[in-house]
Amino acid sequence: MALCSGCNHEPLENWRIEDYALQMSDDLEGKIRQLEERAKTLHDNLLAFASRAFVIEFAGTPKAGKSTSVEAIRHFFTRHDFRVHILIERASVCPIPMKGHLFFNTWCAATMLAELIANVDTETDIIIVDRGIFDALVWLTLQRQRHEVTADEARIIEAFLLLDRWRSLIDLAVVMNVSPSEAMERENSQRISPKPGSIMNPEVLGNISAAVTSAVKEYQQRFDSVIEYETSGQNVRLSNANLASEILDHLAAFLDPEILVVPTCELQMLPLKHGGAFSREVREELLRCISKFGKFVRRSFAESSPDVAQIIACGLLVHDDEVFLFERKERDPKYSLYGKATIWQGAHVPRVTEKAGEDLLKSTLLDRISRSLFLSRTFPVNLVGYCWEPDNENSNRHFGVIFKVEIDNDATAADLRKKEFRHGRGHGLAGQFVSWKLLTSKAVEPNLEAWSVSILDGIVDIQGLKDAV
Repeated sequence: MALCSGCNHEPLENWRIEDYALQMSDDLEGKIRQLEERAKTLHDNLLAFASRAFVIEFAGTPKAGKSTSVEAIRHFFTRHDFRVHILIERASVCPIPMKGHLFFNTWCAATMLAELIANVDTETDIIIVDRGIFDALVWLTLQRQRHEVTADEARIIEAFLLLDRWRSLIDLAVVMNVSPSEAMERENSQRISPKPGSIMNPEVLGNISAAVTSAVKEYQQRFDSVIEYETSGQNVRLSNANLASEILDHLAAFLDPEILVVPTCELQMLPLKHGGAFSREVREELLRCISKFGKFVRRSFAESSPDVAQIIACGLLVHDDEVFLFERKERDPKYSLYGKATIWQGAHVPRVTEKAGEDLLKSTLLDRISRSLFLSRTFPVNLVGYCWEPDNENSNRHFGVIFKVEIDNDATAADLRKKEFRHGRGHGLAGQFVSWKLLTSKAVEPNLEAWSVSILDGIVDIQGLKDAV
């Protein structure tokens, strides 16, 4: 009996249905084992890199399988020790009776957004949003097509939903679609009466499906990643396994981004005194070094390689003659490792299209300040120097490029004094503005980590009073 070209099984027409089903089952179980191995690898090796939860939104047409897939994905990741939190869809609890109405969809989007903002910086690893920002854009598209909103209303609501502050929190949007006929079949299979409803009827379902297609086309580029997922005629378990595979791909990219590094042998050529350097000459030399030798590698590689140092864009928040002093809580793992207090906040430098050198470092820092310190505006930023501890095993793989960030607004400075900042997965940072003079006079002796001490040693040059290493 002839075999299929390129494989080891008989032609399909010679198989019994039971044999084919068994083969498919074996293939699926093998795929699931691979998924489990990938999930374990991500959890054990990369999850610690995450600064916040990975956010997945499920959107799309009614009866496309969103709720089923949400539960399947939750179960898969929970069983592999990820901490998963589901933000349940709000439509089922909305007090407004008119489904699809502007008020109905606005209420659902606003309440979902409030819950997302409240949970994104907690200890959760993965947040699953069942109908969120992208789904609201789908319904807005439908309302616009039906002329149920004015042009001004549509423009204002769209601008609100696409505000970068929360749109950028959606790391992956899974947009699911199913044919109207199959949606009705799925609906009626669970109902006694097949009588159609205001949403669950072929005409409206067709309009929603068209709105989904239009929304993906119009808004896909505004989100980090969007997956279009057609569920018509799909085996549910196989479909969910394929979806889990795609989610793992995006989660891996989120946990292990490409970041800027410089070979340690090149950094060792830079001047260094007491763990830092802050003169104009060394700043220029640093930028030349980064421009010539900087490269982008996966963070997992950088963490394991002693031959490169990760560039950290660090900011000193300065107001008048004071600098903001951040104090870690004892539950923060960095408390005992690095110190109780720090006068800077920083971030790894990711690859960004059309940005390089000092501009890339500045934009990274301003983005970090905006996201982590909840400041929506930009501030004057000036490069002042760098810090490094090449002989310290705990920190020698990180090289700090230090910027002074001028908080040039009294109201913002006052707000900073009142806040407790979230710093990566729920670690709280309280703080206050303290005078440079007081910090350097030793009258106050907080348990500062090493880079902060080096910065204080270079305070004269940082304040621009003289220009010496």
